[in-house]
Amino acid sequence: MIDTRNSARPSRTFSRSYVAPSLQAWLDEGGTLEGWLDGRTPVISYARISADRLNGDAIGVGRQHKSNSKNAETHGCAVVLHYEDNHVTAAKAEVSRPAFRQMCADIMHGREQETGFPVRGCVSVERERVYRLPRDFVAFRDALVTAGEGVFIEGMSVLDLADDDSKVASDLDVSEIMRMRKRTVRNAADRAEEGRAYGAPRRFGWLGASKDPYRVGNKHRDEQEWPHLIHMVKLRYAGRSWRSITGEMNRRQVATARGGSWTEQGVKLLVTNPAWWGGRVFNGELLTNDQTGEPVIGEWDHARESDKCTYAMWKSIMAGVQSNRLHRGMRKGEGAQQAAEVRTRGYLFSGYLRCGRRNDFDEICHSKLSGNRATGKNAKYGDYYRCGDPNCRGVGRRVAPVDSYLEGLALAYLETHFAGTPVQVSPWRGESKLAGLRGQWKDIQDSVAAGEADWGDVRGIFTRLARTIKVLEQEERDHLKAESRRNLLRGWTSAKWGDMDLSERREVIGQVFTSIVVMPVPRGASDKAPFDPTLLQVGWRKSGEDS
Repeated sequence: MIDTRNSARPSRTFSRSYVAPSLQAWLDEGGTLEGWLDGRTPVISYARISADRLNGDAIGVGRQHKSNSKNAETHGCAVVLHYEDNHVTAAKAEVSRPAFRQMCADIMHGREQETGFPVRGCVSVERERVYRLPRDFVAFRDALVTAGEGVFIEGMSVLDLADDDSKVASDLDVSEIMRMRKRTVRNAADRAEEGRAYGAPRRFGWLGASKDPYRVGNKHRDEQEWPHLIHMVKLRYAGRSWRSITGEMNRRQVATARGGSWTEQGVKLLVTNPAWWGGRVFNGELLTNDQTGEPVIGEWDHARESDKCTYAMWKSIMAGVQSNRLHRGMRKGEGAQQAAEVRTRGYLFSGYLRCGRRNDFDEICHSKLSGNRATGKNAKYGDYYRCGDPNCRGVGRRVAPVDSYLEGLALAYLETHFAGTPVQVSPWRGESKLAGLRGQWKDIQDSVAAGEADWGDVRGIFTRLARTIKVLEQEERDHLKAESRRNLLRGWTSAKWGDMDLSERREVIGQVFTSIVVMPVPRGASDKAPFDPTLLQVGWRKSGEDS
């Protein structure tokens, strides 16, 4: 079963699968799956919504599941599992739909892997919920055909996706998608050239959209937030660092547009956005008038003369920005690649170490420490780990002694708990199916070569088999990779560590330690004092968590 929701960072965008509530209630009362099915065909209820605008826990997909269950009953089917991609479009090839992919795999294999529940097809309120691109249509149809007699119920009707008409319908859907995209791009270009307000989520400093009273979003400035925005601009223009500005905003308890705390990246995106002086970025460049070459000034509220923030100040700020993106949507500036290469460096415990100092809010900081290269007069001391939280004076430790000490602890722990433990590999569920399809593929190939079958008659079947075999081979590779990760610590030997690269060692570290808190040096002690391992508070995995 899958569930991409993160309780620490709630979002409307997620994918998940779970046992149908009515079936779960039956099982909880001691019933069996066979008794609940009572001869009905088990199917998956798939629900998807592109934009979840309803308040509550995925109300839109919940309504679809309710309809799907009723429609399945009319065709002698029963929904045993719910799969859903919430706030996820099906019209963009670059957007991943984990629940859809998992559903196709489970239908192809004939059962859900974790529960073992049989599945013979899918029910959805409309085909566009399931597929809109040819790629997804082919993947879904192949899964149904490979399963043998796979069922697809759209609303109240049973569809036969092996019919060529379904492919034509899919192509028509894609044509409409492409037309919609072109219209969207034209509309965005027209609005930008006319200086119309941004049609996007509310930005800090401006009021959001409202129905009563009616108000266009990002057009009228928020009088409570605007002074803070102008203050941030002036601080950066005066030479203050992004970290310093971020820390000041958080100490003032100024919330972001979404009600959270500021980050350096958030401050940078806001200050480098030309919207505060009336400008706009389009197609990677500052939008200018074709005749005069001057920036196109938008119709939304922007800095006035009394604010003393100008276009010239923005240009000065941008001249000093070194980032992969000067502003979201702008093209890379000169030197951006060089700056990125300097930051690309690997450290064994970077991100696993946590800051134990009390921050400006008198709370334990607990922010991640990242590795930094030592430069200048401090180069002789070596690279160091450092807390980068803008509201914390932070802690720092030299990389070499920290890595040496913690690596020794980790290896001793692994030797004690995992040396000699047996490797447990779960068999891949598709082994027999893949072997069977490969046999069919070879039989057809041999028949054509021997002149027993005409290529034109078997081409469609041959192509589908090759496509399905490729999908299953990738699934097998993913399974072996997951099993390797699961057994990473089992059968541990000291030689194993020496053969690992940095990424593999970091994965081991993540499975050994639950937390490593770096405490500040006590008052009176010198920063140049010898390394004190007692200032590292290590949390170990519990024995019950062993792989």
